[in-house]
Amino acid sequence: MRVGSQRWCKRGSVLVLVWMAGLMLAPLSGCQKEALDVTPSISVYRDRMLAEDQEQVAAQDARPSRHLAQPVAAQAQEPPRASLVTQPPPSTQSSPEMVLMEMPDPSQAEEIFQARLRELEQQARRDPRDVRNYTKTVAEAMRLLQELTRPTQIRLSLAECIQRALANNYDIRLESYNPGISQSQLVEAEAAFDAVFFLDTSWSNQDQATSSALYPQQSDARSIQGGIRKVLPTGMQVETSLRQQRAYTDLQFATLNPAYSTSFVASLRQPLLRGFGLDVNRAQINISRVDRRTAHWRFVQKVRDTLLRVEMGYWQLVQARRDAAIMAVSVAQNFVTYEGIQERQKHDSTPVQLANSKSRWRSRYVGYLEAVKRVRDAEDALKNLLNDADLKLSVEAELIPTEVPLVAPLALDQFAEVRTAVDRRSEIQQARLGIERARIQTMAAKNQLLPQLDLSFQYEVQGIDVSSDASFDNLTTNRFRSYAVSAAFSYPFGNRAARAAHRRARMQESQSIVGLHQITDAVVLEVNTAVRTLMVRYTQIPPQLEATHASARNLSALQARTPEISPSYLETELSAVEQLANARRTLLQVVIDYNLAIADLEKSRGTLLEYNNVAITDEPPGR
Repeated sequence: MRVGSQRWCKRGSVLVLVWMAGLMLAPLSGCQKEALDVTPSISVYRDRMLAEDQEQVAAQDARPSRHLAQPVAAQAQEPPRASLVTQPPPSTQSSPEMVLMEMPDPSQAEEIFQARLRELEQQARRDPRDVRNYTKTVAEAMRLLQELTRPTQIRLSLAECIQRALANNYDIRLESYNPGISQSQLVEAEAAFDAVFFLDTSWSNQDQATSSALYPQQSDARSIQGGIRKVLPTGMQVETSLRQQRAYTDLQFATLNPAYSTSFVASLRQPLLRGFGLDVNRAQINISRVDRRTAHWRFVQKVRDTLLRVEMGYWQLVQARRDAAIMAVSVAQNFVTYEGIQERQKHDSTPVQLANSKSRWRSRYVGYLEAVKRVRDAEDALKNLLNDADLKLSVEAELIPTEVPLVAPLALDQFAEVRTAVDRRSEIQQARLGIERARIQTMAAKNQLLPQLDLSFQYEVQGIDVSSDASFDNLTTNRFRSYAVSAAFSYPFGNRAARAAHRRARMQESQSIVGLHQITDAVVLEVNTAVRTLMVRYTQIPPQLEATHASARNLSALQARTPEISPSYLETELSAVEQLANARRTLLQVVIDYNLAIADLEKSRGTLLEYNNVAITDEPPGR
């Protein structure tokens, strides 16, 4: 990795630290509360870093720059900073086709091997024995690669694997229920303010012993009451009801017997301190809304992580198959060398040399069998990630990836990548929502510190007569009206429970803010590491390709020589075969790591879904 312009080299680290400090502050804008200052150290650090190199920063700001890193959305008032453009250095790297020819897929191996053979035949002053030996090598390598072939072959592109995973992966399907569950919990919280219809009825028949004619001995009371009760967002409890009662008694002084009474009652109960206000009474609704948005971002994170695992599984299968092809060629070359030693037994080879070459051949074959096992394991691992009914683990099918590894260079703006990650990463969004949730809980806990003071009002209209209809008609005259006003006050000594709950809520809020700091730093570190890894992996490709070509030329030169076979010469040739295989395997590892680094960078930026053209619908409002 190198900086795009030399004039940034001397103070690049200062600018990086200054801008990273600003990025870490961005998610916290608007998150401060009374008596809770959480960013003094960062502010002091940022000011100190600006003061240390103020003149250089001012000079840089005066220079025109083609690349500017814009501030994050939450820190729009900050001026743009010069970008740290990271791009691969100019090199004479060969075409991607030359790179991929050194590590063919088994499905394309025969075509690549034949191309190598034609190239060998066209070279001037080539010994015919070299062509004959490589022809044997190709035949033996293709025979070995038949061990990978299965009757059922399924070709899969990376896009198809992603589609299958989105539709069938168990982790995604399990996590997809949580947003719906959160939505149901939000409806439950909102239902606390729904009006409730109630209907009560009772029947009481008494036969009591009495010592006075002023007290009834027998009575029969029947009543029915229905109405509506509702809790308002202010905390007021409202109830209206209509009750009708029939009372019979054996008391001789009763004027109406049986007597029918009807009453209409309206009551209000309003908390004035504890439990008063829209915020405290809607706290559970607001928390449920935050939980719903958190569930959405958690689902996005699960989809993103699963897609990254699918990409890793796909490229690991690509690597395993191409590694098996490299190992097959290495085993075939060792086999051809063993056959050559065996043919020269009557001339200049010895039993020791024959045993040595056979030992190398069989040892490489053992390694090839392990490579075949890795292919099978990679196929099963990818199937397990896709969870597709068409790709069951019990079905013996050869998965052939059709995606070609990318070898093209990329130019990145490291500041822009960090800015995108801070804006897009679902972990940061969840941490911000965690702060919002903790703040709501702190507000509700603070309200519980207040005394309980409730004001109640009740209004009642009554009517009575010898029948239910007559008593209701009497009620409508509005003749018998009653009013009642009451106040209730309570406050626990010490109020220890409420104080402890408020203290716990404040500490949890502070904890969530620290968690946001931690996650933001981790995301910035992850992006920086991903960018650095991507650039390093690309710069490793040209020298490793040169090393592979040099190993191939070395082996070809050794095989072209026809001196007397000595133990040192045989050992050199066998080592050259192994060296070429190792060089190709290292090149394959670098190329696969480069492709994995691209996916990892998109994941660290929070844009892996867009990178794979995946959109999540049914997003909750207020993202």
